[in-house]
Amino acid sequence: MAADLRNVIVFAIGGERLAAELRWVREVISLGFVTAVPTAPPGISGAFNLRGHLVPVLDVGALARGAAGPQPRQGDAALLVEVDGVTAALRVDKVEEVATLAADGPGAVVDGRGHRVSLVDPGVVVRRAIAHANAVRGDASRAEGLELDSGSPRDPTTGARTLAPLDGDLTLG
Repeated sequence: MAADLRNVIVFAIGGERLAAELRWVREVISLGFVTAVPTAPPGISGAFNLRGHLVPVLDVGALARGAAGPQPRQGDAALLVEVDGVTAALRVDKVEEVATLAADGPGAVVDGRGHRVSLVDPGVVVRRAIAHANAVRGDASRAEGLELDSGSPRDPTTGARTLAPLDGDLTLG
């Protein structure tokens, strides 16, 4: 029986090693000047200009793990992801490697040293940020039906928690 392999990017946030499937990641970037958005909910750290486009900067720790990370600064590393037509930057402390790793049950892979690395699903992170932004704006119709708790269903491919798809964009402010 062939091993279930995943093409991933391994990165660190707050001393924890995590991975994301490459299908979501467009590029690894250094953040430009990040502007805080006063009305943004937790998990949306701000926005920055990337080649003439305003891109939200998301806090993976707050949106996927429930623990907020430090405020992003110019020069910080980030994964530029695209989910449902929304482009966002996921701030990371450092990028360690791009590799094909064996899956270790739902939601994890095993690195080359035999260590288990949890998978983060950028689709869940971005959709959760959209739901939080819509809730802050009072647009319950666009946040309706999203399960934001740990009881949400799992993606059969990655094992990560999934949310209902959204048809809207992420508006900051």
